[in-house]
Amino acid sequence: MSKSAPDLIRACLDEMQDSDGIAGAGEVAEAHRSVLLGTEGVAAVLAGYAIGARGADRDRSLELFEALIGAALQDEKGGGRLGARFLDEAARTIRLLAGTDRLDAPATHDLARAYARAGAEAPPELVECLAGHMAELRKAGTLPIDPDTEIGRMSVVLDLDPHYLHGKLDERIGTLPEEARAAFACEVACREEAACGRIAMYWLLDESAEVRLGAADGFRERALRGIVDPVSAAMVPLIRNWIPADAGRTLLDEALAEARRRELVAPLPRPEWRRAEIYGSIPDMWGTQMLRVVLQGREEPAVATVVTEPGRGIARAIVISGMEAIGELTGSESFDTLIETPWETFEEQVAVALAEGLAAERPPVAGLIDVALACGMWELRPRAMTAGDWLSELDPNEEIAALPEPEREELIGGSAAWRDDYVVVKGWSEGTAVLQEAMDEAGDGDGVKAGFFARLEPRREDWALLDGRALETIPIMAYIWERTKRLLANEELLRGRK
Repeated sequence: MSKSAPDLIRACLDEMQDSDGIAGAGEVAEAHRSVLLGTEGVAAVLAGYAIGARGADRDRSLELFEALIGAALQDEKGGGRLGARFLDEAARTIRLLAGTDRLDAPATHDLARAYARAGAEAPPELVECLAGHMAELRKAGTLPIDPDTEIGRMSVVLDLDPHYLHGKLDERIGTLPEEARAAFACEVACREEAACGRIAMYWLLDESAEVRLGAADGFRERALRGIVDPVSAAMVPLIRNWIPADAGRTLLDEALAEARRRELVAPLPRPEWRRAEIYGSIPDMWGTQMLRVVLQGREEPAVATVVTEPGRGIARAIVISGMEAIGELTGSESFDTLIETPWETFEEQVAVALAEGLAAERPPVAGLIDVALACGMWELRPRAMTAGDWLSELDPNEEIAALPEPEREELIGGSAAWRDDYVVVKGWSEGTAVLQEAMDEAGDGDGVKAGFFARLEPRREDWALLDGRALETIPIMAYIWERTKRLLANEELLRGRK
C-alpha cells in the first residue's frame, strides 16, 4: 500500500532514529530510492521540515534531503526521469518559500548547504536569499559548507598531502554560490593548520575572483595572528605578479605589508633540488606544449612539468618525485618527443604563457607554486611576446632580414613542406570564422579568397622574410586556404546546414 509524502517521510525519519545512527540518510535514501524520488510531495515536505521542524527531526530531514538530491543527480545522469522530477519539485518549493518571510537565514543556510554537499547547483532563488543573508551568516560564523566538518573528514591527510586536501576543498567550494566563496576560502585560509597556509597560497591562483579575494583575506588574518609560514610569506611577493590586478591583489598587498611590518617575510629558500636536464616539446596541433625539468640532489629524483595551452596560459604544473618520477622518465611516450632545452628558454616560455593567461584574466594553475619552489624560479614574471618579439629574440642582429633576395626566396619556398615537417601546421584549425565572413561578404569564389587573405593580413605581424609580400603568394598559404575550406565544410555538415 502506497503512503502519502508526509507518511513516507515520517517513516524514514523514524527508521533513522530507531537505528541509533546505523541507518544513515544515505542508506535510507538508497533503500527507498525509487519511492522517495517518485512520490509527489517528498521534496516539498523535506524542505518544509527545514523551516518548521526543530531538533533531531529537522537535522535528519536535512540529511535525507541532501542524500536525495545526490540520488536525484545520479538518476538524472543515468537518463532516469525520477531524479529530474524530484529536483524540479524541490526548486519549485524553494521558489515559493523565497517569496515569503519563512525562508530565514538558518533555513537558507541549511538548504543551501544540502545542495552544496550533494554537489548540486542550488536554485537561483535560494542563491539570492543566501546573498541577502550573507552578512548575518558570516557574523554568526555559519556558511553553507562548514570548514570544520569538511577539514575534519580529511584530517588524516593534513600533515601529508596539502595537494589532496586542496583538490577536495576545491570540489566543495565550486558548488557554492559566488557570494559565499570568498567567505569559505577565508575561513579555511586563516586556520592554524600548516596545510591550510599552503592552500591559501594555492587559492591565490584560483580562477574565481571571489576565491582569490578570500585567500588574500585569510593570508592577512594569518599575518595578524603571526602564523604565516616563512616559505609562504616569501612566495607572496612573487605570486602577486601572477594574478590579475583586482580587489584580491589589492588586499594581498595589504596583507603583505602587514606581514613585513611584523617581520614575518623571510628570504626565498634555496631549492631542495638541482636542475639536471631541461626539455621542451614542439607544440602539437592544438598549440599545447610540454616543458619538463629533471631534478636531482635528494634521495629520490623528481620531475617538474609545465603544460601550456594557447588562450589558457599555464594549464598544468606539477612536481612529482620518487618511483612515480622514475616512471615518467623511463616509460612516458611523450618524453621521447622532448628536445633538450636551455634553462633560459624554459623560463622564458613559462613567462610568456603566464602573460598569455593573464591577458585572458586566467591565473596559472596552483601547481606553478610548487614548480617555482623546486626549480628556484624567483624572477618569474609575466612576459608578453608578439611574433615580432620572438623574431627579435631569435635573430637579435637581424641577420635574416639582411639575407640576399635569392636566399630569402629559397627560405620562403621551403614553407611548402611545413605541413609535412611540423605537426602544429598539420593541425591548423583556425580561420573558419574568417572564411565565413568573407563568404558572407563576397558572392563569387575569387572574391571569397581575396577577402579571406585580406582579413588575415593584419594578423601576420612582422614577417622578417617577406618585405611586404602578400600572404596569398607564400607557398604554405595554399595549404592553409584548402584546409580552412574543408574545415568549414565539415562544420556546416555537423550543424546540418548541408
